[in-house]
Amino acid sequence: MTGEQLKQIVGSIDEQKLAAILASGARIEDVVEAKALANGKSDVVGQGEQVIRGPVKEVLIILTAGKSDHDLIPQQQT
Repeated sequence: MTGEQLKQIVGSIDEQKLAAILASGARIEDVVEAKALANGKSDVVGQGEQVIRGPVKEVLIILTAGKSDHDLIPQQQT
């Protein structure tokens, strides 16, 4: 995966996070899943907690680093 491919998936990202994700060895599929989880748009059935492992977890931690809990809670549209 290249830096440009990663930017297409996650959008604007600082260089440190970009480098960390690239160094993680995550595949494109892992980044897509982590991005969906970070945005609250996961394709996982059910509302319960889920166990996230491996590269997806690592990318999710990188993507959400420095964000407050409020930033991570999807906002209801009115």
